[in-house]
Amino acid sequence: MERVELKDGRQYEGLIESEDEGWVRLIQIRRTNGKPMHLVIHTIAQSAVARVVRLEDARQREELRQQVDQFIYRAEIEKGREDAISLGQVARDGAYFHHYRGKWFTLDSNLEESITRRIIVRVDQVFTAFRQIVAPRTDSQRLLRLVVFGSLPEYQSYLSKRGITVDSPACFLKDENLVIAGSELARFAALLAEIQAQHDKVLAELEALEKQLPNRLAQVARQLQAVGTPRQEAARLLRIKRAEFEQEIQALRARIVVFERQNAQTFDRVTRQMFARLYHEAFHAYLENYVYPHQQYDVPRWLDEGLAVMLEEGLLESGTLRVDAPNRAALERLKTDLKGPQPLPLADLLGADGRAFLAADADRRYVYSWGLAYYLTFEKRLLGSPALDRYVGRSAATAAPKERFEKLVDLPLGEFERDWRAYILELH
Repeated sequence: MERVELKDGRQYEGLIESEDEGWVRLIQIRRTNGKPMHLVIHTIAQSAVARVVRLEDARQREELRQQVDQFIYRAEIEKGREDAISLGQVARDGAYFHHYRGKWFTLDSNLEESITRRIIVRVDQVFTAFRQIVAPRTDSQRLLRLVVFGSLPEYQSYLSKRGITVDSPACFLKDENLVIAGSELARFAALLAEIQAQHDKVLAELEALEKQLPNRLAQVARQLQAVGTPRQEAARLLRIKRAEFEQEIQALRARIVVFERQNAQTFDRVTRQMFARLYHEAFHAYLENYVYPHQQYDVPRWLDEGLAVMLEEGLLESGTLRVDAPNRAALERLKTDLKGPQPLPLADLLGADGRAFLAADADRRYVYSWGLAYYLTFEKRLLGSPALDRYVGRSAATAAPKERFEKLVDLPLGEFERDWRAYILELH
């Protein structure tokens, strides 16, 4: 980012939008760990500025400008992406689904069309974000399929026909290369449609007012001329009238922003659990299809689940998935367990198979897996490294889980576990 340093010691980072002899205008970018990004616009007097630090590389500055614009105009951009999606219809199991086929996946949904489009855009964005976090190493031999249901009973019914029982609102069936998700979005479809209808109504008012503005001003000018208003006075009254009309326009624009924010917040609230679990299962699918397919690699279950838990709570912003803060619930649960009388030994976790992650105490293994994956990612910087590639290689799987892991971290397990526990207990 660019930076403005003030004489009183403060400094702001972001994008310098303009600068002249009197003022510096900076769009400050605030990204507190684990919280949504927001922008603050500062107009700073040159007399208060100690130093202005610009990005010298024009390409980097243009990328920063594009990221800021993507954030500012995110609602319009997402709406454009939604409108550009080509949807068909397919019949499956006696019901009709909206059908989408893209680069990364196909998606079938029995939800209302506009909601289906929003889901497709989100899933497409998260697959793009996965590529930034863990680079793909191979092309998938078969296209991933996703099926999304508008109610949890429909989701459970779909699974029961396949003889599957799970408690979570999404799952990944590796053999079928299929992610299935359920939600309660159908219950909220009417509320979302009502907010959208209000938005569309105000938008139509705004468009009509903007078109009418020249004619309305011309009409006022004719009225002033008809009553013999002096030219200078008429010009002053026209400026006042124009300001009034522009205030009307600004008020409508403000209402549109409110509806857009309300729509986005409502959608996020009712989809939070579904998307968290969908991101979790989608990462399993991404890892299997594009990074470590099981025919060529052996990914330990703790690593697969730990990374998925790490990414499920990520913040999706401007085409990136931010995981710059720990999963709050997982961290609290893990800290409590580590302080307890019988913490889970890492040796037990490293050798745990799929059945262990379905047992009654599976939640415990999930949070330990998250903590281990988080530490290896952010403290040891092993995600995407050659060392991790070797760890998940087929040849490495012939070693005992403990020996295999010690080779990855280049430490005896006891020493590593001591450092890891201290790190987690101090993490916030």
